[in-house]
Amino acid sequence: MKKLMPVILITLLIAIPCFSKQADTERELARTQEFISATQKSGAAKISALNAYIKKFPETTSRWTRLAYYHLAVEYFQTRKYSQAVEYANKTLKLGSLSEGEEGRLYLVIANSYGVKSASIFDKDKALQMANKAISFAQDNKLNDVLAEAQKLKRQLSGPPPKKISPEQQIKMHYSDMDYSAAISYYQKLGAADKSNPEIHKTYANALFKANRFDSALKEFKALYGKDKKGSFAFKIGEIYANKAKRSKILLDSAVNYYLESHLFYKKEGSSTNAKVALSKAEYYLFEKYGFNAKIKKYNEKLKKQQSSSDKNKAAILKLKRELRAHNRRLRREYQDIDPPDFEIQKTKDLEKKIAALESGVPAEATDEGAKLEEERKRIKKELNDLLAKVKKRLGM
Repeated sequence: MKKLMPVILITLLIAIPCFSKQADTERELARTQEFISATQKSGAAKISALNAYIKKFPETTSRWTRLAYYHLAVEYFQTRKYSQAVEYANKTLKLGSLSEGEEGRLYLVIANSYGVKSASIFDKDKALQMANKAISFAQDNKLNDVLAEAQKLKRQLSGPPPKKISPEQQIKMHYSDMDYSAAISYYQKLGAADKSNPEIHKTYANALFKANRFDSALKEFKALYGKDKKGSFAFKIGEIYANKAKRSKILLDSAVNYYLESHLFYKKEGSSTNAKVALSKAEYYLFEKYGFNAKIKKYNEKLKKQQSSSDKNKAAILKLKRELRAHNRRLRREYQDIDPPDFEIQKTKDLEKKIAALESGVPAEATDEGAKLEEERKRIKKELNDLLAKVKKRLGM
């Protein structure tokens, strides 16, 4: 449920606060970096990061802020905080502008949260009501995975589970219960015919990933990808390499490559949102390869401190502005229709320069640093576009 993660393309701002366009670009860059960073976490850390993100970027007109609410609902459910899961799922649904997959999965979050018998909010009627809604919505929008999960939940709520269930149902039950070790063990005891079932195999691979058994998960997802070139499989392989790259940075090249493949296959499958997410992931990890994300973070922190210092300069700014107005009045009075001498014009420029410096709090060296970072961003962006062209050619797209 937490894979539909859209991400904005990272854009660097050379921060010169007196220009609103640059300020907007800087804010968009911060928004992008913090969203990606938040969604890379899990559990309590992810919840904390997403709440901080929403507080910093509260504009619900932004799809990425709405997605932060969506991810919070999913993460609360996965950490068994069911009342919060229902609260944020309902908040997200009210915000609207969701994809069919996101909306369907939120219905499942609510239904499953109400359906946990040990939870304080357990309500069988509400769980069945929402499960029926998820079923109807999934049928209308051809969301087979949502439909299967909603129907399974409905059967569980409607009566005792069947005495005999298929291997596919069994392993998915272990997975949905977040008992990943049980899912892995169950798969390993199956016969060859059941292991070759794509749904069983995929569930096993996902269980390995959830259990942080990345080497084994990589092997299984590569096998799945070899049989079926799907964007979701390429994305998962990219995600595994990104996790492994925390210990070996050289693996970032593989992560970028598979995210680019995922982007192209998602586009081919008609999933534009997921395609954008995959491309932004590729861009992020290419930046990560060159340490560019860390440079931007450090640069933005420096600008924040400088801007904070500029707020303390208000009294000095007001004094200089009064001095500048008095100077200009004197020039009009003394020189009237003739041009003032150079030393008078220079004094005007000096006063204006002092005011601008105090207002921005950004010294010239900071602007130079921003320009260098922008050049580096363009270079890495060009490399990403070249890599994408090569992957596209290699895949014959």
